[in-house]
Amino acid sequence: MRILALIIAFIVPTAMATSNYHQVVTTSLGMVSVNITENASTLSAAAGSTESNTASEAQSATASVISGDVTYEFLNYATKSYFIRAVAPLLSSDGAGFFLGGLGMNFYMNSLSSMFTFSDAGTSLTMNPTMRFYWGPSAGIGFVVYNTTTAKKSDLIFDIELHGGGVLNFKRDYGLRGEAGISRGTGVSSSTIGFKVFVGLSYYLE
Repeated sequence: MRILALIIAFIVPTAMATSNYHQVVTTSLGMVSVNITENASTLSAAAGSTESNTASEAQSATASVISGDVTYEFLNYATKSYFIRAVAPLLSSDGAGFFLGGLGMNFYMNSLSSMFTFSDAGTSLTMNPTMRFYWGPSAGIGFVVYNTTTAKKSDLIFDIELHGGGVLNFKRDYGLRGEAGISRGTGVSSSTIGFKVFVGLSYYLE
């Protein structure tokens, strides 16, 4: 299927023909868990105190939040796509939260990256992969809110993620997507390690 799509898209020289890989929007629900370790030296500089006094004040915390994710794959090719995404908290028992806006790539291992349509002189050919597996990197800017034993705190972080997942199409335009990822973040006053698991619905755009 992948080879046929490449032949149609790049070799068939028909002036009236059009072909495209459909863009994809995914909305998901899942869990984000972020382990935060505060930077003692940064806290010391901010507080204007000695390093020895501040070292005992630097703490670790965990923010676990039920979150929503919206991903838009806007550049699709035969075996890869580019995307932008937004993650926001939906439910938290202790007021913790994690916000993220980022961009990245998906590399598809066993199929086309998206539904492929070729049209020529009133004839249309559509290739729609049933099962797709992918992996990829992403990067973004995040904002984490967490609780320590002494106070509620927050930090702005730069987040780098490696993720993988799969999509099972159950109708022409819809698919069930599952994804898991691990990330490393560097913030103004802390560093983070994050774990994300999402399940959601994908939809092909025309």
